[in-house]
Amino acid sequence: MFALASEDCVETLGQAVNLFKCCIFTWRALTIVLPAFLVAGALVVFVPNYAVMKYLGAKANRVLSYGVSAFSGNVLTVCSCNVVPIFAGILRRGAGIGPAFCFVFAAPAIHIVNTVFTYQVIGWRLALWRFFAVPIIAVAVGGTMGLLFRREERQRQSEMHSNPSMALVATSPEHARRGYLLFGALILVLIIGATLSSLAPFGRGSGQYLLLVGVVLALLGLAFVALKWFGREETLEWGRQTYLLLKMIVPIFVVSVIAIALIVSHIPVRLIMPTAAQQGGLAFGTPQGNRFLPVLLSAMFGTLMYFPMLTEVAFTKGLLIKSFAVGPALAILLGGPGLSLPGLLLVGRVAGWRKTVVYWLVMVALVTIVAYVFGRYYGDYMCPCQQLPKAQ
Repeated sequence: MFALASEDCVETLGQAVNLFKCCIFTWRALTIVLPAFLVAGALVVFVPNYAVMKYLGAKANRVLSYGVSAFSGNVLTVCSCNVVPIFAGILRRGAGIGPAFCFVFAAPAIHIVNTVFTYQVIGWRLALWRFFAVPIIAVAVGGTMGLLFRREERQRQSEMHSNPSMALVATSPEHARRGYLLFGALILVLIIGATLSSLAPFGRGSGQYLLLVGVVLALLGLAFVALKWFGREETLEWGRQTYLLLKMIVPIFVVSVIAIALIVSHIPVRLIMPTAAQQGGLAFGTPQGNRFLPVLLSAMFGTLMYFPMLTEVAFTKGLLIKSFAVGPALAILLGGPGLSLPGLLLVGRVAGWRKTVVYWLVMVALVTIVAYVFGRYYGDYMCPCQQLPKAQ
């Protein structure tokens, strides 16, 4: 699925990134989706409120809260939609609006797997810029959101502190320790499910069913552990919180992914794979594409298009092979994984549409600035396979 974007037979964007067959409506997608929702539900029920407030709360140490949020992607391996249930969970548990929005972008935008993949497929310069730019952009957008919505945030925090339902389980040291262990085990299942689902042996055929069965059995085992540790009432509350998140997010997710898949299936690839001979302000080919307007349009495209995990790397490599400029290419690499139209719709359902629109505008601005600076600095792209030692 990673080579389609560079092949001459590809005519539409939908053929380059097939959303129906790649990581969405497949059995192996459940190995990520199921743990993600259960992690979010467990965060609301089992993790003590003071723990979230200590690291991500509005009054937490800024360096600590934004540091945890910005580098969370190196632990989690989720996409722009699967991260939203966890985003909703930390908001419900008292996280500040700034760290929460820092997290919802950073978690899917960068992790070790896509950093290594970017290095191997595209080259070290874009991989390095991507790795350092994502946490910087995440902190900047989180700080901006916290500043712009500080009054609304103070009111939300006041209402949450006066809500007795915030403490759903006893916060004794033993309960807290068990809550951390259960939450950590769920995160581990999520990481394993997401990582293995991207490997060839588990990507198709019987391998994906074997992985799904293993994940389901692990989750059932953890549900049994929760029943023993916390009792029937809290375990049922875990299920209820998970169901509420499913009911809130899944209908929008399915409809929006189908809609965007149908739209991109009719967009000709030639519109975004221009040649170097093209002239004018809208040319994306090198070197004209490193101007501000092409980079801005690429940032807007990347933050609205839906890229399943790692497909943005192969898609961008296909563009670069077709003489796509490096500035617009980096804009897609930065904005594509962390944001998407389906993801933004889900964030809007959780946090409100006004915050979501501001979030998108700030993200587009920051991604554009970073990618534009890189494009002016870098010059023309050269594939790593072309950078071979010259013959003596």
